[in-house]
Amino acid sequence: MKKILALTLAMLMVLAMFAGCAAKEESAPVEEAAPVEDAPAEEAPAEEAVVEVDALNILFSSTYNESETGGQLITYFIDQLNELSGGKITVNIQWGGTLFDAAGELDAVSSGAVNMIALGHARHTGTLTYLSFPDFAPGGTQAALDYFNAIMFENEETSKLINDQATELGIKYLNVIAGGANAMCSKNEFTDLDDMAAKSSAFGNFNTDIFNALGFNTIAVVPPDVYDGLDRGLFDSTQMGFAPMVALAWYEVAPYWCLDGTYTAGNFFTVNLEWWDGLTAAQQEVIQKAADATEAYSTTIYDGDIANLQKQVEEATGNAFVTLSEDDVAKFWSACFEASAGNAMKAAETNGTADNMHKILEVAAEATGYDWKG
Repeated sequence: MKKILALTLAMLMVLAMFAGCAAKEESAPVEEAAPVEDAPAEEAPAEEAVVEVDALNILFSSTYNESETGGQLITYFIDQLNELSGGKITVNIQWGGTLFDAAGELDAVSSGAVNMIALGHARHTGTLTYLSFPDFAPGGTQAALDYFNAIMFENEETSKLINDQATELGIKYLNVIAGGANAMCSKNEFTDLDDMAAKSSAFGNFNTDIFNALGFNTIAVVPPDVYDGLDRGLFDSTQMGFAPMVALAWYEVAPYWCLDGTYTAGNFFTVNLEWWDGLTAAQQEVIQKAADATEAYSTTIYDGDIANLQKQVEEATGNAFVTLSEDDVAKFWSACFEASAGNAMKAAETNGTADNMHKILEVAAEATGYDWKG
């Protein structure tokens, strides 16, 4: 029961965290003859002015539970709405998939059954075909957000493709949310990727193309079956989002770990387009500002999670995380990109959108500094 409960919570977590940075000011030199005055106290950042807005209640369906990191971000969004609207915009939040599960949430928001969701897009790329680009990126939580934003909102060509497709489905994306680091674990002690592959009798994962390219003997397995497979010795290594791996206690049966250098993002705050178009300009302004603030906040909350989870695993196993070399991180990202791009192009060729998908993948490669030959 313990594993089932952990699984239920963890699989609702986002697979997929931003570092805040503070600018330092240098003080100007003071002439010796001038009297020294006390520096004025720094002013606190000005709060956003309350927007005059009509009352509104948003029906928000979430697969997260309130206590999860994704749930905390939605709570932050709700708090921002309250502040910006002076309490005029409220949210009827339905937690834990009680209205719609992950498989049904896209249809729910597209049909208008709910006003808003935090869309886990990866399971819906059969419909949202232009979101089939690699769904995580190297470089950190902020880099993963920058990567998604470059493709979805900033590049004129790819933004139009992706958002036009959303319009056809009756939805609109408001932001991108950080999703955390990815990690690998093994029953065997290892020093690098080649060493892990050499010592692994089999690698259990649903992304078999990636790990075949890295030299593993790969067995296709879905996350709910990983703990048991590791425990029974059906395979001895695996990879997934770091937070759900820890929540599922995979460290109990695979005590050797590393972060693989990639970070997830996604979980777009997504609204029903007809509902959105029916809002006043002021209501739209408040909701978008709250969504933007939540995106920025997600960097902080997920970076803290990564450090805490690593400490938890190291204390539980007694083993320090292996730090992969830059070459290994680049090797892993290459395998991820090539596998994802290959699958995306195959699907695009079938549905007649190969040129458009190729452009999206070009921008994805450029955004991550990857030399894609596709």
